[in-house]
Amino acid sequence: MRAPIVQRCPSGIIYHVMVNELVENYPLLYHMAWEGTWPLIRDQGLLTTRQLVDTCDPEPDLRDAVLARCRPSTIRLPHPTHGHVAIRDQAPLREQFLLRSLTDMSVGEWLDVLNNRVFFWLHPDRLSVLLGARLYRKFVHDVLIVETASLLRVHGDRIRLSAVNSGATLYPNAAPRGSGTFVRVQDYPWAERRHRRPVNAITELAVIGGVPDLADHVIRVERRRQNDVLKVLYDRHASAPPIGGGS
Repeated sequence: MRAPIVQRCPSGIIYHVMVNELVENYPLLYHMAWEGTWPLIRDQGLLTTRQLVDTCDPEPDLRDAVLARCRPSTIRLPHPTHGHVAIRDQAPLREQFLLRSLTDMSVGEWLDVLNNRVFFWLHPDRLSVLLGARLYRKFVHDVLIVETASLLRVHGDRIRLSAVNSGATLYPNAAPRGSGTFVRVQDYPWAERRHRRPVNAITELAVIGGVPDLADHVIRVERRRQNDVLKVLYDRHASAPPIGGGS
């Protein structure tokens, strides 16, 4: 049994975040990035979409295409030091169904929420579904595997949990979402959700404002096509130094 994680709030008040269940049930987190992006993430952290756009500083029309509208396809932006970066599409976020599902926010406000967070899956099955999705199955990705407890210790005050896939409204009956969708770890209805959905009690883990030191929490990086591991780019426990994905 792991000891409770103690988190110091910015205000200086020490409180016990009841994350033992979270860490016990989801010891690892998974992030799917485009092929070749591990060196950028390793060096600069996992940036939010808004942070990437600010770094790339595109023309206003292109900036709006990334941030102000649902992205039907992936958008490539010129990066000042890394050539180009790919901003992933939001094809599963169908605007007509998103509009119906929002309870107390506009589409623009919801997009702003998404663009100011980075996201992790808590279960490898969720990752497998995304890797095998029609839009992505032919592509190669860098899959980052992250230690949950480590991320919580450092960034617990900015971590939020969601019971729904916040970036998908594929059907007219898409789950409701709004200002109460993302909640703090200690406020998440864990017991209720676990009773109803033991494996997928939590759908997403998000970090507000990105993770500048993500490399400190990564234990392994795999280059994959769907579920096939083509190459191990980094393994914390291996004796060899990290591989920079070709850079």
